[in-house]
Amino acid sequence: MQPTDTNRAELRLLAAAFGCAVLHHYLFYGHSWGVSYPLFAAALYALYYTTAARQEVPLKQPVNLLLLPVLLLSLTYMLHSGVLLLMLNALMVPLLILIHMTWSSRHAAPSAESLWFQPLEQLAVQTLRSVPRPIQLLLAVLQRRRTSSGGAGQGRKVLLGLLLSAPLVFMVLMLLASADTVFDRSLARLPDLLAGLELGEEAFRLLWVAAVTVGLFAYINGLHRPKPRRSEEGGPASPPEYGPVPITGPASASSLFTASEPAFEPPSGLPKIDPTVAGTMLVMLNAVYALFALVQFSYFFAGAELPEGITYAAYARKGFAELVLVTLINLSVLIAMVYGVRRPGNRAWLALRSLLALLVGFSTVMLVSAYLRLALYEEAYGFTVTRILVHAFMLLLTVLFLLALVKLWKPQFPLVRSYLIAALAGYVILNYASVDGLIARGNIARYERTGHLDTGYLGSLGYEAVPYVAAMQHRRPDLAELSVAAETYRTRLQEEKPRWMEWNLARWRAERALELIE
Repeated sequence: MQPTDTNRAELRLLAAAFGCAVLHHYLFYGHSWGVSYPLFAAALYALYYTTAARQEVPLKQPVNLLLLPVLLLSLTYMLHSGVLLLMLNALMVPLLILIHMTWSSRHAAPSAESLWFQPLEQLAVQTLRSVPRPIQLLLAVLQRRRTSSGGAGQGRKVLLGLLLSAPLVFMVLMLLASADTVFDRSLARLPDLLAGLELGEEAFRLLWVAAVTVGLFAYINGLHRPKPRRSEEGGPASPPEYGPVPITGPASASSLFTASEPAFEPPSGLPKIDPTVAGTMLVMLNAVYALFALVQFSYFFAGAELPEGITYAAYARKGFAELVLVTLINLSVLIAMVYGVRRPGNRAWLALRSLLALLVGFSTVMLVSAYLRLALYEEAYGFTVTRILVHAFMLLLTVLFLLALVKLWKPQFPLVRSYLIAALAGYVILNYASVDGLIARGNIARYERTGHLDTGYLGSLGYEAVPYVAAMQHRRPDLAELSVAAETYRTRLQEEKPRWMEWNLARWRAERALELIE
């Protein structure tokens, strides 16, 4: 039985997947992630593109813009050392790779209903269907070789040759050992070398490579050769949903990023909100928010005194979470009004949009109030990773409100896609904002003003904080608190013995900075 073109392509894919698995073992087994992460991400994409036919995965399609956040987030393992964001990236990068490869391999742009279903279906169905395929391919290869070599007789002949050569090889070894003392000592050490092998660990290494090989093959093969899903009547598959289809006009993947949305049309089957009901709700909410905004301006902007017994720190801590929650409620109300209100006449619609714009304005006031409360709290208790992330979240909420405001006056503006792009862009920017460095800089500046510093927390930050600690200690060597933090980082660096695949720019900079203050 001769192999088909598909079988040959699958065998090449299996060999390439085995090479990637060996690389994966070399880079990650027993090592922390560093430069190895972007290297393997590049190898994975090389496997994806080199094993696909040119017409299956077009390179010029807008969905390939997702390669940029994949690249930037992969590089964070080489550039940064903040634990929390790196843990989140361990989930975000594979998710983005799954979404990008799924959308790029299926030439039809996903609908709103299948936007997330297609990647999940690709991972849970198409990949699992290809898991047994490597065993089937290897068995087919062995069967062909057995048939072409004349059956099982060749195996018996090889076994007979081994048995006949055994006494001869033993005699030759004894003679060579007698003739050469060094060779005799090498043979004597052979049992010790074999005894030193940790068979359990070696077996786990082989299992690691085998599992990664099968996983990579099944995933890539499921992308290039998806098996169609049968229709409910048992007929042929529906090609637009489950296989590569021709790129045709507006159905191409570019519509995912460029197509406009319908003007304020709610999902089918959901009841629409009456505009009078919606307007009444907005008037009531805006009236409450107007009163709240007046109070906020009197305390935060006009310099009014707080009630006796309440400090600014306590005032800030008490209401921050509630303000953020109210802002989220407002965002939900805004989106519900944008997509779920029945379109009234032009004048009524203008009034309704004006009320929604006023809601956005009051929400912005609440975000500013929450930001000022958090700033007061940080001044009293210092900066932490959680508080910096809350700052970033409030900035993201502001952007989302502004995008919704654009949607109010430009009905064709793609709001949902803009939200996804804004959230992804914000997350990438946060990864490159050097959060731990910002915390160290803020806490050191606060220490200069107040004399209070949590050295334990400062020493637990990532290596991005070390240059700020070292620079301050260089200027003020008399500050004992900074000396404690610097010594903590120095101990951490001495305990780590990274290899080249674990190289990290933040760690390298920390080592150079600490060398200057020794």
